Amino acid sequence: MSGTALTAEDIAKLPHDDRGPAILVSHWMLTAAATLFLVLRVYCKRSTSRKLWWDDWILIASWLTIIATDILTTILVLEFKLGKHSWDLEVSPVNFAKFIILLSARASFTLTALGWTKTAFAITLLRLTEGLTRTFVWFIIFSLNVTTIISALVPWIQCSPLEKTWDPMTREGQCWAPKVGTKIWIGMGAYSALMDFTLAILPWTFLYHLSLRKKEKIGILVAMSMGVM
Repeated sequence: MSGTALTAEDIAKLPHDDRGPAILVSHWMLTAAATLFLVLRVYCKRSTSRKLWWDDWILIASWLTIIATDILTTILVLEFKLGKHSWDLEVSPVNFAKFIILLSARASFTLTALGWTKTAFAITLLRLTEGLTRTFVWFIIFSLNVTTIISALVPWIQCSPLEKTWDPMTREGQCWAPKVGTKIWIGMGAYSALMDFTLAILPWTFLYHLSLRKKEKIGILVAMSMGVM
């Protein structure tokens, strides 16, 4: 069947499972959990008459990008049957452009949310660090946002003109080789994972020496290291 169009008989023999509902449930449940923690964070600050700082506002901005991601995912699942195998997707020449644009926007919002949530935590650490450690945190913030911008822009810069991204058959122009964007995302993803571990470990280097009871100290450190999950 490789290299040839699938016949109705061929398609009938293929699996037709649908992961779309599971995708939607996992997306919206995780968003609900994130919303709860964000609301509690803001409530605790406001109830103690503390103003929201830059880390809070960046978290709120990242929450909005997550909501946008969930909305786009919902549209893709309901309208295009995202979550099914490629041969079961409801994509045709008529709606192909919309499908690609929604997929690209979803990828950009997702990557932006990942970068901004890490940035928010790093900004929190700025208030707790000094000297070389503080300089290193600034480096993390800068490098994270550079990689986030590059990753989020990949779907929109891989073809020239841009319209060729969703109209590859009729639009004249050039696009990157298919593996180029994937390799960029893999490299940026590896760096993002490294920063997860770095931000999780960093608090242990200066908070462990605080004058607190051991249980309280470990509790704070474990809570601040949850990002590694």
